[in-house]
Amino acid sequence: MKAIFTLLTTVLMIFSSYAQPFSGLVLEEIDNGGAVSGTTYRLYAQMNEGLVYSMWANEEYSHLIETTTTFYQDSFGADLQSGISTMFFGMVPTLEWDTWVTLGDTYTDAPSTVGDLNFSTFNTSSWSFGGTVNSDASIFRTPDNINCLPDANGLVLLGQFTTDGTLSGFINLRGKDANGDVWEETGIPIPQIIPGCTDDSYLEYDASANTDDGSCATLVVFGCTDDSYLEYDASANTDDGSCATLVVFGCTD
Repeated sequence: MKAIFTLLTTVLMIFSSYAQPFSGLVLEEIDNGGAVSGTTYRLYAQMNEGLVYSMWANEEYSHLIETTTTFYQDSFGADLQSGISTMFFGMVPTLEWDTWVTLGDTYTDAPSTVGDLNFSTFNTSSWSFGGTVNSDASIFRTPDNINCLPDANGLVLLGQFTTDGTLSGFINLRGKDANGDVWEETGIPIPQIIPGCTDDSYLEYDASANTDDGSCATLVVFGCTDDSYLEYDASANTDDGSCATLVVFGCTD
């Protein structure tokens, strides 16, 4: 897993911070081994405390998760993680990378739903609901359900999205803090993955990048880069202000 939070080997996490008890959304890039076209992402709620029990929208606050291309939908897949049968992963390897949503990482315990979640749009480039009159809808669990609780890393899984495009959008979440009081966050933006060189010891360093893409190639070498000075260093590629003495040609004997 490669991450902004945690560095492992096959996964990349992008984090956007929020207030307590909800800390933000985490977008995790998972290596699907090329089994399907595109990149597989998992979206989590990062918690400082408490739990998440609803992903929702209404007339005032809509929900949108979209891609610049389309979502991968396996022919044996489902809209909810609980509709995926893991026993078929061996026979249908592509099924593991289907696009789906959930509340908590479980293939067996289905969350409840109410209203029109507009799941049919998963077959195109966006999943949206809410934002119009009488459009209240949600995916939810009762707060006493164990899948509302964060895992050992403080994460509650919200969905998996496979696409060869760029994800964006915003969601609304509701939960309870450690005291049992209800919290709510609206219009939470989906974190953006910005590829580039993230190591400032390389010339290719991009301060706006949050995902290293392997483009770091040339180490920074400090020195005088102006050959009209005696301090000139031919190996330097970054001037450090050490040029001090202008070269003056003439007979020195």
